Amino acid sequence: GFAPMGGGGLSEFRGVFDGNGKVIYNLTINRPSEDHVGLFGYVSTEGVIVNTGIEGGVIQGANGVGALAGANAGTISNSHATATVMGTNGVGGLVGDNYSVVANCYATGAVSGKDDVGGVMGYTQYGTVDRCYGSGPVTASGASVGGFAGFCASIISDSYASGAVTGNSRVGGLVGHLVDGMIVYSYS
Repeated sequence: GFAPMGGGGLSEFRGVFDGNGKVIYNLTINRPSEDHVGLFGYVSTEGVIVNTGIEGGVIQGANGVGALAGANAGTISNSHATATVMGTNGVGGLVGDNYSVVANCYATGAVSGKDDVGGVMGYTQYGTVDRCYGSGPVTASGASVGGFAGFCASIISDSYASGAVTGNSRVGGLVGHLVDGMIVYSYS
């Protein structure tokens, strides 16, 4: 399947990608032994992704797996994903591992993995997530599983999750494991 744009290290995505409201249909990525898997592998602190949609398709990787970005240290806004996402750790419907800003986004596809698995993002730390939602089913065999985020040490505001959530431990409708984070005006 598709090779993610911008991997780790020197090849991180550092540009601005404006999808102009367009949608990518049926994206297929089958890289079960690779980390940072998504349309974008790793979005750097300078990277910006806006107005982009991914509908249908299947995204599969190892750690840090999301339909739009495997890992985000930049800014993602006004974007969505409906793809099925599968991985091991740090698996999310939109973003696998988040370390920065995600705003006005949603994810509705089925998400599955082991640990740190969420409907929108699997793992979020040091970030700010605002006005987002997830509605797909989330299934994990391990810990830190949530309808929105599996593990959260960020600020989540004005957001919600409505999908069914199944996991082994630290399971929540919105967030599975909250550590030094904050949830404001949000619900599941």
